[in-house]
Amino acid sequence: MRQPLFLGLLAAALLAGTARAAPPTMAAFTPPPEARAPAHPFEGRLTLTFGARPGGLKVLRDDDPPRGPDLRLAWPALALSVADDGGRLIAEVPEGGGSAAWDWSVGPGRVWSTAKGDVAVLPVALRETNANCVHNGLLRLVLTAGAVSGAEVRIGAETCLYSKFDAWAAPRARFVPGAPADRDARIARDRANRAAQAPVRPLAELVAKHPGVSLAALAQASGDDQAVYGLVADGVNYAAPCPTRFGVDPFCEGRLLPSYSLAKSLVGGLGLMRLERERPGLARRPVVSLVPDCQAADPWTDVTALDLLDMTTGRYGAKAYEADEDATDMAGFFLSQTRAEKLAFACGHYPRRAAPGGTWVYHTTDSYLLGEALAGAVGGDPYDAVLRPIWRDLKLSPALDETRRTLDAARQPFTGWGLFLRPDDAARLGLFLSPINQARQDELFDSRLIGEALQRVEAGWPAGSPRFRYAHGVWARDISDLIGCARPVWTPFLSGYGGISLVMFPNGVVFYAFGDEGRFDWRPAAGAANAVKALCHD
Repeated sequence: MRQPLFLGLLAAALLAGTARAAPPTMAAFTPPPEARAPAHPFEGRLTLTFGARPGGLKVLRDDDPPRGPDLRLAWPALALSVADDGGRLIAEVPEGGGSAAWDWSVGPGRVWSTAKGDVAVLPVALRETNANCVHNGLLRLVLTAGAVSGAEVRIGAETCLYSKFDAWAAPRARFVPGAPADRDARIARDRANRAAQAPVRPLAELVAKHPGVSLAALAQASGDDQAVYGLVADGVNYAAPCPTRFGVDPFCEGRLLPSYSLAKSLVGGLGLMRLERERPGLARRPVVSLVPDCQAADPWTDVTALDLLDMTTGRYGAKAYEADEDATDMAGFFLSQTRAEKLAFACGHYPRRAAPGGTWVYHTTDSYLLGEALAGAVGGDPYDAVLRPIWRDLKLSPALDETRRTLDAARQPFTGWGLFLRPDDAARLGLFLSPINQARQDELFDSRLIGEALQRVEAGWPAGSPRFRYAHGVWARDISDLIGCARPVWTPFLSGYGGISLVMFPNGVVFYAFGDEGRFDWRPAAGAANAVKALCHD
């Protein structure tokens, strides 16, 4: 559930003198009522280059400031190609860019014209290299006679527990007009994604339809006032406004969200369950047969791929709840950059203390090793071969086209963290994993494993308290005490470092929250789900 990373950000002592004139307000990034489509499409290759440090910066939290020069102050160049679909901008960032500290992500934006001229705005995000932190902002371009005459970037939101800052910059812009070679395919995919998205409505409309729902309770369940959250009911995504520290984000659709340990379920869990359906018996194969490079003093001959998914390998340092995961030596695993380093830690760090399948101990290293096992099973890249086709089938956003990987030539997927999503992806993945989609789940995954993971039958290992369990990469909580039921109401959910929750209530209602204040208590959302449709089954 938790993931201790030790990559702090932006030491205040190194930032003296960086503040300059105030950047524009959110109104400058928002289409005005009189906005209209420009006379000509805005398409081409855009390259933005930044100075040695942001033009303005305010540090809000930095848990681990560097002892030497701060490489995080220099933002890498942002190179992207832009296609225009009637004023909707669809941008792509080529792979391989970035720096030792950051790389960029860009979401769908808009271009519009007013009496004062043309403006283009795109949601952008700085993503921490070799990690899963996301710092969100907006890019504003001033267009003159088809050329970019000015550019501004404002960062004012994040999902990152240990590192928070506001920043703005005025990069130099170079624009080469011309339609991208893949323009038609890009536009077709974007239209398919939008057609598949859940309708979005304000949370106030949910209360109008279901008066028993408490907006205050949902806000409390989100964890903090900067969280992105919503409740999905009857196929509608009732969403709170996307917050930033300089106003409500008008491009919430393009907000980039990290997965952290949601990836354990979405990549490791669904990946193994998909392969088990295609190749029955794979889940019970020994780790050593799938990962021959896993050389340890005590070979993993009796530990299976399913044991890795369940985190019941019998190898641990301490049985206490998340003691191993919170230990300082885990920093070495998370900060390592190569497959060899991560594999050596995952295979050999914890001694064998019990027989496999009998003791649950939470380990991100088990999830990483499961990714190695999936790679051994498919003889190649498990993310490309197994997961990406599922996301494409669901018509999810291009944010899921990639995941964090080791930085060497092996490019091994992290599996236990490193995935990125957009708000609609989170809402629809929750719907996909809810009981209303059981038939589709059974078409794609091993029916027994997915059924146990999603609590169609009560299954799993005790996880921290009697009301929590963990089954095949998915958490579950008995919420009967929260809504006054006489019998247990086991509710599956996914959980990610910092304060991320994706909850699939048994009545088909989904709650999602992406916060970063270290709060995971989504209990108040149970009452809201129960107000939509009664959850007690006695």
